[in-house]
Amino acid sequence: MFELLTQLLLSFGAGGLGGFCIGFALKKIIKIFMVLVGLYLISLFYLVHIEVIKINPTKLLETSWSVITPIINFLLSAIPYLAISGSFALGFTLGVIKG
Repeated sequence: MFELLTQLLLSFGAGGLGGFCIGFALKKIIKIFMVLVGLYLISLFYLVHIEVIKINPTKLLETSWSVITPIINFLLSAIPYLAISGSFALGFTLGVIKG
């Protein structure tokens, strides 16, 4: 009985800790990515404003989707392999909140 309880607590603890670490790191990575995207867009808008470049919005949207689509497909294919348990989900949520 004690071994079963120990194994159960270890499993929940590892899932919760793993979820917290992944959520915390993911939020930090997203923050850095968004800052870089913002700086890039500001530089584009400035170059358009001083008429150094012209932006083709259709081509920009098409290129953006060609980059984003493989990332979304990878994330959707990785979800079933994650240990989505209650402790993992709770840890992930807390990691995103604290990140």
